[in-house]
Amino acid sequence: MNGEQVIQLLRQLRHDFGNHLQVISGYLDLGRSAEVKRYIQSLAEEMGEERIIFETCSPDTAFYFYQQLLLARERGIKMRYQDLSVSSVAALEKNQEPLKSVIKAAASAGDGRITVSVHQSEDSGILLYISTETETEPIVVSVME
Repeated sequence: MNGEQVIQLLRQLRHDFGNHLQVISGYLDLGRSAEVKRYIQSLAEEMGEERIIFETCSPDTAFYFYQQLLLARERGIKMRYQDLSVSSVAALEKNQEPLKSVIKAAASAGDGRITVSVHQSEDSGILLYISTETETEPIVVSVME
């Protein structure tokens, strides 16, 4: 993680925060307090789902996974992490994963949520388990250095 990456992430977060305030303000201007409550609740749930990134990963790993999450959101993909068990993200960075595989899965998932689990395998590779609401079995992607 370098300073430029941190600044880019902060810009994205500030932009998103401003958008959220505009949505809330619009609902309040229209007198739609129930929508405000639902919107704030959905934001709180989203933040709760993101907690896994920051509670289970080293700072550099968390930074990478959070960037991937934001890039998915920019593309309109509803992604969440279920399990993150890796010691290094070097192979993921090199292969632009899990985002590359999530984009492919999103093409068939429609508007549904995509759940991603990442595990270090015994042979030092990384396995991605990508689940969609439309598929019964997860897509398994092997990432090697």
